[in-house]
Amino acid sequence: MLILNGQLDARPGELVAMLLDGVSRAQGHDAVTAQSPAFGAPVRLRWKDGAYGAVATLAMTDKPGWYPLSVAITGQTVARDRIHVVPSDRPSFTVTVPSSVARPGGPVALRFDDLYPGEQGTDFTVRSSALPRPARLVRDKLFDFYNPRAYSVQPELKSDLADGTYTFELYGPHGHRIAEQRLAVRASWPGDPDYLGKAYGPDFNEPRRYPDSGHGHDVRVRLGGKVVVWWHDVYPDPGEETRLTATSPAFTQVLHLKRDDTKSADGDDPRYFNTATIRAGLKPGRYPVTVVAHHGRVKKTGYLTVTAR
Repeated sequence: MLILNGQLDARPGELVAMLLDGVSRAQGHDAVTAQSPAFGAPVRLRWKDGAYGAVATLAMTDKPGWYPLSVAITGQTVARDRIHVVPSDRPSFTVTVPSSVARPGGPVALRFDDLYPGEQGTDFTVRSSALPRPARLVRDKLFDFYNPRAYSVQPELKSDLADGTYTFELYGPHGHRIAEQRLAVRASWPGDPDYLGKAYGPDFNEPRRYPDSGHGHDVRVRLGGKVVVWWHDVYPDPGEETRLTATSPAFTQVLHLKRDDTKSADGDDPRYFNTATIRAGLKPGRYPVTVVAHHGRVKKTGYLTVTAR
């Protein structure tokens, strides 16, 4: 039995995989060959993993149409099939995202298909201010096995991108600019179908008290004292742990919040914390503490009461 893959709607230059099953090595020896006008020359099938198989390349000169294929053992035909060839496509560069909207910090799929007569070279790079660094495209044999000139990469967008439209430029060997595509990027807002940033806080507690005892109102801290600031988020943005800050006129400096990776956080929503120092020269009173998250889309304020002693 002859099994073919990649033989339908194939473009010139694509690959066709052939497997001749049910023939033993003793029957086939080393004389199993496939022939088709779609190939540039006869193709030898090799014994591997209990069957004869080969991968053949369709000639770049193939015209659209159906081409006969035959497999023979020592010159005697044992199987027949057909290959369907379609016209060549012009080279194409695509920039896509998994969902309908590109989000900061999310993945972006970059793909270049230049399976076309006369195209050559394998060194392709995409540059964009939306990417942390230039992204080099590589041959993808898993998802584009039948196209030997399909190159792709899936980097992540910068996590702190502002809303806007960004240009992605494709460069070939020797820095030659080949093509460009544009992509609109927008952080999710409350009310968007994919908005999962259910954040709450800031909460507070004394440094020596159990973390979950924190609350956001009527917390009293003396001048020059310390207070732990907590922030919870069901689904933080990618890279959020490097950007979260708590600001307050009562603090000696901007407080950078860090991810809580302790055992006490098991089963809890992702949470962030750090310890702030209260300014010693303050006038006692009630002071706001503000945390801004999700690229500025979420802003919440809690209050501390600063006492003289």
